[in-house]
Amino acid sequence: MAAAGESPFETPPVLKASDLVGPELLKGPRFRVDEKVPTTDLVAHFSLRSDVGDFQAHGREMLRIRVAELAAIEQLLATSKTETFLKAAGNAAVRPVKSAANIVMSPVETAKGIPEGLGRFYDRMKMGGQHLTEAATDSGKSDAEKTDEVTRRVGSITADAFGYEQERRALAKSLQADPYTTNPVLAEKLSDVAWVAFSGRFGVNTLISVAVPASMVITATSVTNDLVWDTKPADLLKRHAETLATMGVGEPGVRALLKNQWYSLTVLTLLVNGLERLEGATGRAEVVSLAASATSEDDARFVTGCVQMLAKHHETIERLSEIAGQGTVIGRTSGGAVVVPAPVDYLSWTQRISNFAHRSDLKAKDRSVWLTGQMSPRAKQQFAALGWTVHERVSPQGGK
Repeated sequence: MAAAGESPFETPPVLKASDLVGPELLKGPRFRVDEKVPTTDLVAHFSLRSDVGDFQAHGREMLRIRVAELAAIEQLLATSKTETFLKAAGNAAVRPVKSAANIVMSPVETAKGIPEGLGRFYDRMKMGGQHLTEAATDSGKSDAEKTDEVTRRVGSITADAFGYEQERRALAKSLQADPYTTNPVLAEKLSDVAWVAFSGRFGVNTLISVAVPASMVITATSVTNDLVWDTKPADLLKRHAETLATMGVGEPGVRALLKNQWYSLTVLTLLVNGLERLEGATGRAEVVSLAASATSEDDARFVTGCVQMLAKHHETIERLSEIAGQGTVIGRTSGGAVVVPAPVDYLSWTQRISNFAHRSDLKAKDRSVWLTGQMSPRAKQQFAALGWTVHERVSPQGGK
């Protein structure tokens, strides 16, 4: 308990990067991470400095992704200087496609996801319904415009040349990289090299000759990797729509989620894959409504991380009979135990978190919160006093 005159709540601290991640993510031959890391809104904000540019990584998992992507960027840069590539580039046609990924850089659009941040998921409020209605409303647009809405998402590209997009996915696969990355440097290099391979009639295997380390894999779920590398975007969206429908998600919910620009096709695939793994649990349609309310890439990754964590719990610890999108994603067992996944880096005892911990609808004889990161000592003490079991530094996702 706070002493007299002392605030009962904490201000999220600035921590040391070395206290949050292993040394392999802190420094390498061509990169380093700033030691001071703000933990605003449950997420550690890492600053990554490298030879190919500086990057902001929100969260430990995104830092892992960005560090891993440096190897792919270096490989693409090296490839672009080879005699084979230069010859192919000389034979390549003028590119009629936009090379950069659609990172949704509009300041107005981006600002929508900033004010509330991930902390909003721990407020007790009905999320998803209003966004679902707005997103699913048919505004009378043409089929072409509706298609553009669905495909205009973070990490997507505009590809007007038949076969080029497939070549780009093949290139990403050879590098074990995410073809729908939101890293602007990697996205640009993938597009440049893929166009030369496609237009210059050179196979990817001819251009990329150096093996990339296995640690470069984009996710821990092989099913997701294979789908995003080997499936056309339109076919992938069609598959997800059909899969969600089999779970009992209505057409408005499916449409709202697929139209949400903040889900790259890779993250969307991870989300649907996680929901599939929760076979037998009711409430998946409600979680889709919550997912459709995402207003930033951080939001989309948070909901997806929650689903992946519950899927792992469902498969390896104890089966869940129900999942729900009640502010955040929550799981319940047939015995009434409450399971709350928290893919966050550092949880301080704030007013918002206190409100969540005291929620009457989450009271149960057995209730637990599972964090990929950690809690402050005060937060851990307060949760324990309220009857919560706290698990820290758990795996962010399960694999198949």
